[in-house]
Amino acid sequence: MKKLIFIGILLCLSVISVKVLYSKNSVTGNEGSLKNKHENIVSIAHIENFGKLEYGKVLFKHQLHVEAMAKILNRTQEKTCNECHFKNQYDEYSFDFTGEIKKKNSEELKNAYHSKCLSCHQKLSAQGKKTGPEILSCRDCHKKEYEKKQVKYSLFEFDFALHEKHVKKHEKDCSLCHHAYDIDENNKQLALVYEKGKEQSCYYCHDLKKKRGPELTKIVKVAKEKNLNMEKACHLLCLNCHVQNKSQGKDSGPIICSECHTGKYKTLSELRDVPRPDVGQPKAAFINIEEAKMKGVPFKHDFHELNNKTCRVCHHETLKACKECHDLKGKEEGGYVNIATAYHSLNSEISCQGCHRKSINRKECFGCHYFIPPVKIELGNKETCNKCHSGKKDVKVSMSTKTKKIQKLQEEVLIKHLEKDFEPVKMPHYKMIRKLNEISNQSNLAKYFHGNENTICRGCHHKSIENAEVNKEKPPLCISCHSAEFGVKDIGRPRLQSAYHGMCIRCHENMNLEKPKKCIDCHERKVKQNVHN
Repeated sequence: MKKLIFIGILLCLSVISVKVLYSKNSVTGNEGSLKNKHENIVSIAHIENFGKLEYGKVLFKHQLHVEAMAKILNRTQEKTCNECHFKNQYDEYSFDFTGEIKKKNSEELKNAYHSKCLSCHQKLSAQGKKTGPEILSCRDCHKKEYEKKQVKYSLFEFDFALHEKHVKKHEKDCSLCHHAYDIDENNKQLALVYEKGKEQSCYYCHDLKKKRGPELTKIVKVAKEKNLNMEKACHLLCLNCHVQNKSQGKDSGPIICSECHTGKYKTLSELRDVPRPDVGQPKAAFINIEEAKMKGVPFKHDFHELNNKTCRVCHHETLKACKECHDLKGKEEGGYVNIATAYHSLNSEISCQGCHRKSINRKECFGCHYFIPPVKIELGNKETCNKCHSGKKDVKVSMSTKTKKIQKLQEEVLIKHLEKDFEPVKMPHYKMIRKLNEISNQSNLAKYFHGNENTICRGCHHKSIENAEVNKEKPPLCISCHSAEFGVKDIGRPRLQSAYHGMCIRCHENMNLEKPKKCIDCHERKVKQNVHN
């Protein structure tokens, strides 16, 4: 009987435990539904004040608290912000929980969080409402498993489509978003002002990680003093506008982290028909530097706009023209970088040549361009310089090698210089040229530089010099330069087998081609005949 009673008690406890677990799982289920939205978690650490944390960070489930407060207070979500966030002198939410703390030392920060959070939990508990920890064990919030977890949100991209949407909604009132710092001679901020026609990107002043020139350094210094990096500046401006519109019952943008930080970005093709911001930029420009020794360069500004997702790709400091900061000798405004370097530096992603070099690293281009060294600026190199420095104001883009011209090329090339263990290789010469030509004609950049019918051929015939060849339609064979056997005098030049394998296999790898991967994908193995004594 005692055993039966004991088993009965265990069964009752099991039922109670299941109910408790089910209750917890229902909460976990709610949290699980937020996992798809990054749970809208905010990491609270303040390493800049505390240094090494004794108990680790707190992962604060922001959206869970917003929804709970809205339910408890019987308000809409956007009207609960003032329960935790404070308003600045401009009647804007700072979206910084510690906004009212002036010194923000470690002790004040700790007391502010503990006081505010605990008092709210205790108040709700006294009212018999469900809430978080009341009498803290530190680990109730500073959980051990949080110490190694990282909270990362995808970078939000304010693309041209979103910009155009805001322009239409606010009837071209640019002053709502675009402002400039009015700074006195002592580098003190006087006010935020709007200057029509001088609208700039937020990044110019609030990207605090980049080194800036003299003009922006003063402004960035003020932004640093106010700790207004891009994240805080955007939240301060955008979120306040969204919250205000929602509280007034107006159509508004999102106020939840995961609804902005989606990790999804529009492609250039999706942005193709979206108008770019009009700041008086020309559709085409003729870059001609006064007293320069080279001819001017025609430049299609509208074409480059459509092929980039932001103006900062070129206009790295402000939206001014390059020559405003860079001249032939170099001046302070441009960090003493002269105009030739600004346009031609191969190590810079914002120069013309540097950007073009970056674009050829795509898999469809890199098969050939892996072997072709970047073009260097060589004084008097007509073939290189004249392509851009034409002195003509119109840019003419011709097709790469036309289909009719490549039809006369050899259909198949038989490579039989290395046939010991394998049969000769049948290389589909015409098919390869036609495919490369097709890829080239899909890009205006490629078409512009591949206009010569022999340019694509140089992807493989990399040392072929057209002006020096007797028969220009038949470039030298690989064996003309690469010996089949090892030669002491040609120690720096690959043998023929290495040249073929290095060129062909590396090209296939760079273009992510599935085949060939094995020797027999190119070579048929020779059948060795039995030899009888």
